[in-house]
Amino acid sequence: MSGMDQKIPDKNDIETAVQNAEEVVTKEEIQDIISRKTFNFYYGTAPTGPFHFAYLIPLNKLIQLADIGGRGTILLADYHAHLDSQKTSFELMEIRSKYYEECIRGVLGKDANKLDFVRGSSYQHERDYVEDLYKIAAKVTTTRAKRAASEVVRMRGDAKVSELLYPLLQILDVKYLDADITVGGIDQRNIYMLGRELLEDVGGKKGAYIFMPLLPSLRGGGAKMSASDALSHIRVTDDPNEIRSTIEKAYCPAEDLDDNAITSTVRYIIFPRTGKIVIPRKEKFGGDIEFSRIDEFEKAYTSGNLHPLDVKQAVSGYLIELLAPARKYFERHSDLLEEIETTFD
Repeated sequence: MSGMDQKIPDKNDIETAVQNAEEVVTKEEIQDIISRKTFNFYYGTAPTGPFHFAYLIPLNKLIQLADIGGRGTILLADYHAHLDSQKTSFELMEIRSKYYEECIRGVLGKDANKLDFVRGSSYQHERDYVEDLYKIAAKVTTTRAKRAASEVVRMRGDAKVSELLYPLLQILDVKYLDADITVGGIDQRNIYMLGRELLEDVGGKKGAYIFMPLLPSLRGGGAKMSASDALSHIRVTDDPNEIRSTIEKAYCPAEDLDDNAITSTVRYIIFPRTGKIVIPRKEKFGGDIEFSRIDEFEKAYTSGNLHPLDVKQAVSGYLIELLAPARKYFERHSDLLEEIETTFD
């Protein structure tokens, strides 16, 4: 690569790219990629269940990558939503994809204009793509495909053929979206690591990957937030009273960050968007306190200087504000929301 195609990598850009990641494959490759004048990245999501606020974790990373010079794509993986145990029928793919896109545009606001939105069905049936699918399918055993899909696809009993195809399509998306960097949840790791082995065999780049953590369930108990468990999450369309009520009942052990969805929300959702958090407190408890660094907030929490109820109150306020644009969009399009919600029953 010539010097004209590269820029001197900025230490802050590198730190931004890998900030809060659960794992990066590899940091050296990420550094090389962001040193280019331009680079491409993508994130895919299948429109299956209700769209909840934990999606802000990877979405925040997309905006960070766009802000340091990347060109980003959000894949609305509609075919994947059907391949995953028919969670979404062919008849519902379009309306659910529209719902996901409007939820994302709502929570990202003007930042959504920095990203392109693509439907999987717009290219995943084309001849070149299908031929590449045949080529990698011939290289992967059913055992390996099942292992790759196991943390993403709902498998009950014997795996369906569609569930084994799911990871193979996802691997090819890296090539067909020309992604230098792929962003995903850590549950996607097995799929993309299989892709690192296969993509060069079909003329693609093996790619670099940023895996983001999954938000703990609001119920606690070591589970992760799930769209299939209504008590584990908050939908981006929930009204302020619902948000306050859900957060008030959420698992948030004092002085403990483990499996704590509330403090995790501060780290992975609020700080990347606002760069700070203000905790409201009564004057007799020291009055309001502001943190501009996440490590300072977490130190105060684990030392017992912050009460869980005060943190919950702050988190409720920030979430109500962050989710307001999506909620207001669906208040104006209540017919669409009503139609969508009936499909999730």
